[in-house]
Amino acid sequence: MTDRDHFTESAPELLPTPLSVVYSIVEDAQRYKDYLGENAQGIYDQELSDFLLELRDETSTRAKRAEDLLAQRLADGGVH
Repeated sequence: MTDRDHFTESAPELLPTPLSVVYSIVEDAQRYKDYLGENAQGIYDQELSDFLLELRDETSTRAKRAEDLLAQRLADGGVH
């Protein structure tokens, strides 16, 4: 294998786990909240602004549920 071949090979794709999916939901909720906190006044397209606010609210609700589910599973001895 040459150095050039080494860089063209891709790493095996990792399958998501329940924990990684839950973590992703929590990260997304925080990202939307942060973005809107910093840029809400700069969004002049009202329809887009409303959509992003709706997305933030829905994702925050899901993130809270994800955190609760994760806490339950960890209290029961881990995620299976």
